Amino acid sequence: MALTTTISQKELKRVAGLAYETKTLKVMLCTVGATGYTAESTVANWQSVESTGTGYVRGSEVIGTGAWDGTDLRYEIPALDFAFTCSSGAYSYDTVVVYINGETYVHSILVESTLVTIAAGQTQTYRIQLITDD
Repeated sequence: MALTTTISQKELKRVAGLAYETKTLKVMLCTVGATGYTAESTVANWQSVESTGTGYVRGSEVIGTGAWDGTDLRYEIPALDFAFTCSSGAYSYDTVVVYINGETYVHSILVESTLVTIAAGQTQTYRIQLITDD
């Protein structure tokens, strides 16, 4: 006897509203090095290895209201773009860390395959999209 569970669109919307909408999403560039930090590490852990450099500013955007995506069958928050620009010198990182302001743990990490260096006058942009899906 098989049992199938389907989470309603309204429940996915409710969860997204509580977890994300109107909160502030933060994105920072970090170098994990020998720390061993992972997606299970705290925001404070990651902040201890956050990049520094001329022009580096941690990304910060208020999360908007989402909508049901009938094609992908999930509730999607509008994508946010985070641009990091170096004004002089250079700064490097290997991990992009995404978290909700005020939370203890990160939402997710994006690990680059090699160390990325942003030189003076260069910009690197990351598009972050939050979803709830069953």
